Amino acid sequence: MKHSRTLLLAVATATSLAFVSCKGKNNSNTNTDTATTVAPQAVDTAPEPIPAPVAVSADDSLTTKATDAIKDFPGVTATVSNGEVTLTGEISKDKLPKVMQAVNAIHPKKVINQLTIKK
Repeated sequence: MKHSRTLLLAVATATSLAFVSCKGKNNSNTNTDTATTVAPQAVDTAPEPIPAPVAVSADDSLTTKATDAIKDFPGVTATVSNGEVTLTGEISKDKLPKVMQAVNAIHPKKVINQLTIKK
């Protein structure tokens, strides 16, 4: 019970301090010798440009790149259709991340992993 009162007191104190610190401040300049007027700054209301969509390579170009990406992985075959690369064949578990990274680096729409992990 004592802990809950202490917690309640701490929350009440923090809340009251938050309200007091949010009190409006007087921005008027009390020094009459150096009073200056600041013009409001223009706000750029132009909308942010829409980023260009990710470019997807044509299938012929993607096929060439996929073949090059898997050249160091014997037993792996890549086929391309509609911007998607399908990987088939066998690969060891330790080489799987490397082949996936190499194929993802050519920026296909999707990589379909149908590889069999050999033990």
